[in-house]
Amino acid sequence: MFLNHFKMKAQPFAERAVPDAFWRDRRIDEGLARLRYLARDATVGLLSGPSGVGKSALVQAFLKELEGPGWEVIYVHLTHLPSAGLLKLLVSRLDEPPRLGKGRLFQQILDRAVRTEGTMVIVVDEAHLLDHDALTDLRLLVSSAVETPPLKLLLVGQEPLRQTLRQSQHAALLSRMRVRHRLRSLRAEETASYIDFQLKYAGASCRLFDAEAKRMIHEYAGGMIRMINNLATASLIQAMAKDVDRVGESIVSETVREFQLA
Repeated sequence: MFLNHFKMKAQPFAERAVPDAFWRDRRIDEGLARLRYLARDATVGLLSGPSGVGKSALVQAFLKELEGPGWEVIYVHLTHLPSAGLLKLLVSRLDEPPRLGKGRLFQQILDRAVRTEGTMVIVVDEAHLLDHDALTDLRLLVSSAVETPPLKLLLVGQEPLRQTLRQSQHAALLSRMRVRHRLRSLRAEETASYIDFQLKYAGASCRLFDAEAKRMIHEYAGGMIRMINNLATASLIQAMAKDVDRVGESIVSETVREFQLA
């Protein structure tokens, strides 16, 4: 294990980072500001971005802020379901047995919103996989909540979701979206800072990766955090296998060649 080789105390580029290793950059802060507005003053929000850009980290930070009294959060990510299946999944997240019939499922969710002491927030991750009927039903669910306690909806998905929402059949849903945020990828200097932060968390020196290695990782990863993590981890394994104590340009070059499937 490369942790021993580099005398690290923790995995620096874990797929699921622990709270202490959560890197708060400007993108996350800007996204949180918009999601806080959704929680307080809006009804429907959209968070989009390519796979691996950091949407999950942003959502986790947002949901962390909603822990405690005043909020009831329903989070679902198994969205490749027919509309009725999605509604059943939402009800099951409330620890209630789903009723039969779409209308009863609607009412079950709304009844729970009435009983909630505060605000119910529904977060639908991987929303680019939702079919048209499911998107329509989510819009109707929020629309039906006009005279009930606040019910918020956040759709989180990849770029195709934005294209879907631009279709005329979803104009009513799109018009309700007062929060629309696209999470961008990291810039080169941000990638270097991210790598340094993770190394520091693991108890290693930021000089473990030289500047050229960080630049190459950024260029190949396109600023996508998930790919940065993958490349950085693979580079550490490669360096350990070669029994060297630093990750330089040649190590990253070899790692990139292994990652190229063509």
